[in-house]
Amino acid sequence: MLPTELLRVRISSKSNQIRPRFYEYKEDRDLTLPSKIIKMFDEMAKKGLTKAHVDENISDLEARYTDYKLVRGICHLLERRCIYASPNNFCSHSENNDNPTSAVHFRRKIFEESSQIGYPVTEYERKSILQKIASKYNLSIDELEIAMWSDLEKNKHLKNFDSLSPLQLIAWYNLSVLQTLLLSCVKLEFTVYGGLTWKKILRRVKQLGLMYFLHYGSNNFESDSNDDTKDNKHLELDKKNNKGITCTVDGPLNIVKMTDRYGMAMAKIVPLIIFTEKWSIDAIILRKSISGIKKTYSFRLSNTDKDVPLFDASNIHFQPEVTSESRLAFSSYAPEDFDSNIEKKFMDKFVKFSNGWRLIREPDPLILSNGKAFIPDFVFERYGIKVYLEIVGFWTKEYLNRKLEKIKDLVNVSSTVSSSSFMSHSSHNNSATIDLLIAANIENYVSENGDKIRIDSIFSNFIDKKHLIFFKKDEIPFGPIIEYLKGIDSKMVEHISINSHDTIIKEIENIIQDKQNKVIFLEKISAKHDIPLESVLMTIKKLQSNNDNSENLITNRLKDYLLIDMYLISNAKINELLPKLDKIKKLQDAIKFLTENGIPETCTTALIPKIGFDIVWNGIDFNDALIQRQLMNN
Repeated sequence: MLPTELLRVRISSKSNQIRPRFYEYKEDRDLTLPSKIIKMFDEMAKKGLTKAHVDENISDLEARYTDYKLVRGICHLLERRCIYASPNNFCSHSENNDNPTSAVHFRRKIFEESSQIGYPVTEYERKSILQKIASKYNLSIDELEIAMWSDLEKNKHLKNFDSLSPLQLIAWYNLSVLQTLLLSCVKLEFTVYGGLTWKKILRRVKQLGLMYFLHYGSNNFESDSNDDTKDNKHLELDKKNNKGITCTVDGPLNIVKMTDRYGMAMAKIVPLIIFTEKWSIDAIILRKSISGIKKTYSFRLSNTDKDVPLFDASNIHFQPEVTSESRLAFSSYAPEDFDSNIEKKFMDKFVKFSNGWRLIREPDPLILSNGKAFIPDFVFERYGIKVYLEIVGFWTKEYLNRKLEKIKDLVNVSSTVSSSSFMSHSSHNNSATIDLLIAANIENYVSENGDKIRIDSIFSNFIDKKHLIFFKKDEIPFGPIIEYLKGIDSKMVEHISINSHDTIIKEIENIIQDKQNKVIFLEKISAKHDIPLESVLMTIKKLQSNNDNSENLITNRLKDYLLIDMYLISNAKINELLPKLDKIKKLQDAIKFLTENGIPETCTTALIPKIGFDIVWNGIDFNDALIQRQLMNN
């Protein structure tokens, strides 16, 4: 952060807005000033100039620019990367004043000698005293005069300057002015994305002694889900079901007697916010006018702003805390390790199932009734539905009680969430719509007095059995979870099939009208209209078995096609290939022939038995497999 007197701001009286004047970087010529200042510090460090000379050079530089606050602010930051020290040839770095080479020791000896001889009133008497002391330490008079005042800040020499790039300096300056503005913050609201980020920030908020309150705000972020229904149109979801989460942090209650303690704490969490992928900040800033009148202004900034300043230089992030007064470390935030090995094992295994559900570790918080956060271990996402999973591993009685209070807050005790009410899965704004699975280790109770508690009986009192999974030895069973998700799958596939019925029919009709389309890729229909492939297949199967006169035309047209896996293959195409296929004996030759004629290879082994051939396996070698006409063609 910068001293408040170096903060440059723009204030709009009409909109009552305040904004710090960030260093704007648009092209290479904007790097001229920071490059010049960095070069000046590099040269001063090589020459080992004293602090007095460094200050003099900075003052000369300020005089050449009209915006002295900008220059002085940048220099203030760079001076924090400087290390000053007394000359090593005659002065130790020891803080012990009795050290025979310390400046304090030299001064004591000089004044002791002066008190014995008498106060020197002439230059000759002065040099005589200095010469006597200097000879004891094998120093010249000039060296002694330097040594006796070498511990003063202005006489220390610039020993080292931790240089950095101009872009890093700009990013650091912008972060500093943002933090400096928030020193006068009386209320801060921010939004970020991701449970891991929330956990890190809220932990820091608590460490700083700040009170926070979570609530659902505006839809700040677009969903980055790549699930089957990205726009959720088949679920008829409203944007309010995907609201962002906002955290409000209040400053002093009485702004008349406010201190900067709250603002300092709020400024410290800023780096954790702005170095996330998606973020927004909304703050109330208290400013005092020249006449002494206090007035509040609003400040807004987010990563989506067109004029968002440079905070990140070449993917190098700032640590949220300065570990030393003279250094500022630059580093990217390392990904957090899993809280337990059981979570890592669970995530690794679940990915292998490839069941279409997206697994996210520690999603956005669920908001409790008191405005605090509950961050589940995982969430499963598909069709815009969210199913949360909380893992209870090692636990004590006290830990379990705290966990239970939060879960009870989220789950409706009187009526548990039903998986059949799939519309409720789309929203998490109401505790009654939270779909939460609990996986609890039935053995890992850590007891201080040896008593035992049946964790299954405790959870069973207010959570439906379908939402409870008990395990031992850190191995969470996947069967109940997969079965639960499949139950949602089947209901959602049917629901979307019904809602998308007309869209699917219209698309198929358009494709069939073009007689050149003898092989229809159903995945293309699914991708084009953002409909799950399973729903497309269900609609086609119903149409092919449908005798409803209202859809007789499309039904008759579909009967001219054979449904194989994810493809519709026309009977005309099959009849065209049959004469040549009759002459082929080997399975591998048959597959090659079909693929060369436009049949997808993935469905060839399923197609061959459907069009009147048997596959004869002569052992396990694929090359020995044959095809032959079936005795009876059904």
